[in-house]
This record gives sequence, C-alpha cells and structure tokens, in this order.
Amino acid sequence: MSARTTSRRAFLVESMAGVGAAWFAAHYAGILEAGEFVAHAAQTGQPAVFQFFTREQALEIEAMTSQIIPTDDTPGAREAHVVQFIDRALTTFEKNQQTAYVQGLTELQAQSQKLVPGAVRFSALTSDQQIQVLTAMERTPFFNLVRTHTISGFFAHPSHGGNANKVGWKLVSYDDSLHHTPPFGYYDAQPTARR
Repeated sequence: MSARTTSRRAFLVESMAGVGAAWFAAHYAGILEAGEFVAHAAQTGQPAVFQFFTREQALEIEAMTSQIIPTDDTPGAREAHVVQFIDRALTTFEKNQQTAYVQGLTELQAQSQKLVPGAVRFSALTSDQQIQVLTAMERTPFFNLVRTHTISGFFAHPSHGGNANKVGWKLVSYDDSLHHTPPFGYYDAQPTARR
C-alpha cells in the first residue's frame, strides 16, 4: 500500500471521528430512509433523479464532494454516489438544511468568480482552482455541512444511499462479512495490568 493511500485512509478515519457519533445517532432513522430510496433507485439502473437538487446544482455539489474525498488510486465520493445520498437527505431527515444549501451554492458561485474571474461555475474549474475556492471557504458553515454529508454518505452502509460498492469500507479495510476466524475473545484472557 502506498504512503499516499495510507495517509488518505488515516485522514478519512480521523474525519469520521470528527463528524461525531451524536450526529449519526440523532439522524439514524432518516439515514436509513434516505438509503433505502437511493438503493432502490440504483437497482433500477436508471440515471439518478434528484428530488431536491437541479441537475446543475447536483453537478456543483458533486464537484465539491469529489474534492473532499477525491478519486485517486482508490474510488472517491463520485464513485460512492455521495451526491445522491445528500439529495435524499435534504428531502428527508435534513430538510432543515435546504436553505443552507441554496445559500451555500450562491456563496460557492461568488467565491468561484472572485478567485477565478470569468468562472461560469465551480464544477467547470480545474482541480487546482476548485481546491483554491474550497480552501477559501473551508471555515464556513456551508463547507462544513457538505463535508459532514460527504463523509456520512461515503461511509454509511450501502443500503443507506452512498458508499456504492462499499468503496468507503474497502478504503479503511472494514470487513462487514462477519465471518471472522477464531480465537474469539483472546483479548479477554490477557491478564490486566495491576493498578
């Protein structure tokens, strides 16, 4: 495994911890519902039909998520279908964030035009230009919201929407098969240190 893959894995594992278990616990039922919707849509083989985003907005959000978890020698947010997870979240358990996304997309466009005069849209910028724009926005509530949703969609159970083909789990070597080999509980037999 390359050092780059290892450092990317470490970054993503740290990011998962940063998102917080409380957020997942508070939204678990909605995450399940969003996932079932996206999983059903994926099984039909039809192109994604967005419930909240317009096609143009989805391209902008997908470009953002693809910079947050980029594709390199391993799949990224694009391959995990994170934008579909976010779209469904915004029509279910995260309805209260719809305005934040509408305003955030306006901010994204303004920042793109400020840093790259003549920019038509964020998704049309080069990767380096996109990184420049997102770096300027990384402390904003909108960027942090998209980051949280991106990580959630990338690592959630595939039945919940994102993490298509278990790309997130594969990246962090998570084995969901539950077929583990004995000895189980060997750590319980280890003597504990005396205090």
